[in-house]
Amino acid sequence: MQPPLRKQSSQLTVDICAAQSHLHRPSMDSGYASSMASSTRLPADWMLSRMYENWKIADAATQRLSVDLRSLEDCKSQLREARKTAEAEKKSTGTKRRPTLIPLFRKKSTPTLVHPVPALVCPDPSSDSVPPSLAELEARLSALETRVAATRSAAERLDTCFDELRRVLDDGRPSSWRSSHSSGSSGSFYADTYKKARKTVSTREEAYLASKSTTKALQRACLAVQSAHHHYMKAMDLLDVVCSPKKSKWEAIVGDEQSRQETYREAAKWAEKAQICFNECIRSLQPQWDLLKRDEVEICEDLKETGLLQAVQLYNLMYGGKTLAMGITQQVQIMMQKQDAVFQRLTNFAVWVQSCTKHCEAVELETRESRDTARRQLVALWVQADEDTETYSLVAPGEHSHIFQPHQHTR
Repeated sequence: MQPPLRKQSSQLTVDICAAQSHLHRPSMDSGYASSMASSTRLPADWMLSRMYENWKIADAATQRLSVDLRSLEDCKSQLREARKTAEAEKKSTGTKRRPTLIPLFRKKSTPTLVHPVPALVCPDPSSDSVPPSLAELEARLSALETRVAATRSAAERLDTCFDELRRVLDDGRPSSWRSSHSSGSSGSFYADTYKKARKTVSTREEAYLASKSTTKALQRACLAVQSAHHHYMKAMDLLDVVCSPKKSKWEAIVGDEQSRQETYREAAKWAEKAQICFNECIRSLQPQWDLLKRDEVEICEDLKETGLLQAVQLYNLMYGGKTLAMGITQQVQIMMQKQDAVFQRLTNFAVWVQSCTKHCEAVELETRESRDTARRQLVALWVQADEDTETYSLVAPGEHSHIFQPHQHTR
């Protein structure tokens, strides 16, 4: 039978925390710990059942992780808002007008209060309960962080646990259901179903790995192009200090020449960093170049041809010592216009890389969930075969299993 799926969240949390104590070793209440210590060989069926239980724990943690992460982000958002509200109330309380004695000298027919009456906050009719306090939110955040850490730790074992279980089953079991159903229509049904399930798992595994590789490349490219955009903007900001057309001629003449040269030099360094990061972005995108649309390819090729070294060219123009055919001022204006155009194209390209990265991350998550679903269906076949053959060498943990009694591990 399949294990019961409906459990209290607190119980599942404890189960996941307890999983770490027996993912690599048997539980202390199983009766096999002393046997392992004395190097006695364990029953193969027991080991197989333990591998199945380990996989079930990791699989449950994986499904729970996304829910816990969303709860954690929601709690962080509520806590930020609560802190802002508390800070605003603190400031408003500190700026209230001090009470005066003026109301005491008014007519007795109009009684007044010396202290100002605080404004009443009308409760939101749409809310059914009082919002949690700041202390409650902080305690909830701490509990969620602990739970997410335990859930993530157990979920990270999913692939390892499944591979261990599949390897043992593929190598043959003490009571193999394949040999029990080797003849007749029942054997043909099991064989066909098993082959289809294995093929589905293999196909979805390949799709997931390909999606994971694509996402990793896009994430690296996204980080690189964001850095390039940041560095290029720093170079532009520095050049605006010395080359801005809004500056008067008097400011340009009076400005310290040594300081101006240092500003040009620093801008050139930022431009060089931007070029290095852009080159890394292109290198990361090469294996996934087919993802780029026509417009993105044109922008990318234009940026590769133009480069991001306009600040370096400006520094060489100002301090390179070369004789110019036209005035320096005109050359600087041309270079600044070119820099603005490059920055616009770089921004558009960075926005596309960011959007593409988010899309790839979503696809990776979908392919992983699809693969895990196929794995569960394959394991369900193994469990069903155990039930049909009545060998029970791979038994779904019942309510008396140590998985659902974690307190035995913590005594």
